[in-house]
Amino acid sequence: MFCPDCGGSSVWDDDVCSSICTKCGTLSDPAQFVLSSHTELHESSLRQFQHPSWISSSSAPLKNIHNQGWNLAGQHKEARDRRNSIAMSIFINSVLTKLKNPGLSPRAETIFTQAMTNGRYRWGRKAKLTAGASMAIALREAHKSDSLRDIAFFLDDSPLSLSRAFVAVVSLLHFNLNPSDPAVHLPILQDHLHSLLHPETPTTSQLPPDLVTIITPLSLHAVLRTATSLSGIISRQPCAIPVLQSPTPPIACAMLILALEAETRSPLPHLSELAQALASRFGFARGVVTSRYKACYDLIEEWIREVPWLDQFVYKGKGRGASARSKVPKRSIVAKGIKDVIQFQEEIWSMKMNALGKASIVIEADPAGEDSEEDEGSLSSPIGETSEAGHHQLHKKRKTKHSNVEEAYRFLLDPLSAKCHSLLENIVSEDPGALITPSNTSSSGLSPPTVTLTTHLLGDLPHNSKHPPSRLQLLALLRGGGTSEHIPDDELFAKGELEELLRTNEEQEALKPLFRLQWEEEVGAAADRPERIPESGAEVSRGSGRVNMEALARILGGEGDVDDKVTSECGSDLEGEPLAQMTSRHVQSDEAAEEVSAWRPLSPGIRHYDSMDRYEEEY
Repeated sequence: MFCPDCGGSSVWDDDVCSSICTKCGTLSDPAQFVLSSHTELHESSLRQFQHPSWISSSSAPLKNIHNQGWNLAGQHKEARDRRNSIAMSIFINSVLTKLKNPGLSPRAETIFTQAMTNGRYRWGRKAKLTAGASMAIALREAHKSDSLRDIAFFLDDSPLSLSRAFVAVVSLLHFNLNPSDPAVHLPILQDHLHSLLHPETPTTSQLPPDLVTIITPLSLHAVLRTATSLSGIISRQPCAIPVLQSPTPPIACAMLILALEAETRSPLPHLSELAQALASRFGFARGVVTSRYKACYDLIEEWIREVPWLDQFVYKGKGRGASARSKVPKRSIVAKGIKDVIQFQEEIWSMKMNALGKASIVIEADPAGEDSEEDEGSLSSPIGETSEAGHHQLHKKRKTKHSNVEEAYRFLLDPLSAKCHSLLENIVSEDPGALITPSNTSSSGLSPPTVTLTTHLLGDLPHNSKHPPSRLQLLALLRGGGTSEHIPDDELFAKGELEELLRTNEEQEALKPLFRLQWEEEVGAAADRPERIPESGAEVSRGSGRVNMEALARILGGEGDVDDKVTSECGSDLEGEPLAQMTSRHVQSDEAAEEVSAWRPLSPGIRHYDSMDRYEEEY
């Protein structure tokens, strides 16, 4: 079929239900409409040409054998693994693109697939760590820095967990990788430098005495941290200096020398002797170390020019060529600016990483549960099993058994067991005297009393508890209950136990002298006080009573003229005794026998009014 406009050939397109010219793109019948039935038919016709593994995702619901139910389309394990694999492939490509190594994505995906298959890892946090380790291995195989810290940032995980996963995957797949990070050799150089500074005999030292005097006061741990940080920022530079792409042991020696100068903030003397001593640990010449030192030195010199607060180089001559010389030695400026350069470069790295952002990935975890921190230890678990046997079998975790639940379970299965009786025998044999009191000696003695079969379910066994059973628990178990009928109040605490709860034995011993001193003062004061003998026994027996009941009855009953009687007896009490004598007598009687009674109204006094006026005034 030919196009009516240009005469070119036309082809049929099912999406628009019309013929399209291959040259000008003109539709032969532009008035056609695409119905939904046409689209469904088109999809069904294409489904027969798809791979069999892709058919199950859009097929009918599948029968779930284990749960005796039905799964919706695309919810079975194969579809979930396929979606996770696609998401992980996109994630690996995204991370390596941000690390400026997108060409290593196929190799990293291959390593990840092999690790997941051989290790039988589950989808989740463990899969993310395995993907990070696969990317680090691919970088290491390309003779580049593994960038574990950068990958850990994109994974949103700790570098330590990623390092463990890296070691596990390398051991699982039997890789033989050469270390590309100079920081790997720094602990070895630290021990070697310590042996050089503290030799067995002073005559065998390989370092000059003045150099030993400068390095000895330094903290080797601080030197190691500075060298590690310096190695990290140099390894992140993309092909900064070609000589730094060589084997890492000489670079580690150069980093250690620069870290020593950074701690002293001045250039070290006898640089050649120090380089020779460090190079002897790995068996190469000192010229290899000095060349790496010069390369790192030039790189740090360029970084110092970017730090605004550091002293810049001031040259004596014109220009910056070989003929120009700096007024201040370059080694001094570099030694003083290494720590500031490290801080400045770390801030730049953080800003770059935050600008790139973290790579997002959504993984559908296995139904068995999301991986936790325990998966870090299980990353290395299949290593030994795969080397010993050809297949790897997953073992279920054993559940923690609780002794109380197990004992209750056994009791419900066999209620007639002698577990309760044996328990009572053990408790009675431990300390029978502490639990048997005089109240139950005649009845029980040392034999265990009869208790219900379910009593032992309420108390823990003595050998299964972290703390020994209390006295109340043992008494309740022996007597069949914990109420006041079974255990009186005086048996709740042993002799001296309550005092120990209030004060310890040490506190009681410390307070005894104070109590003894106070008792002696009270005894002395009581001995110094003179004893007063009451005048008569009748007065003592009367106590502090001041009311004449007969006179009170006459007053309340209205007998006699109260005003005349009170006037004639003014200055005396109702019995005709003087008030002064009565007061002194009652003071003596109070000292002899003190009586405390309830409150009562005052006795009738010397006021001149009759009984009716008194009640009218008060009420």
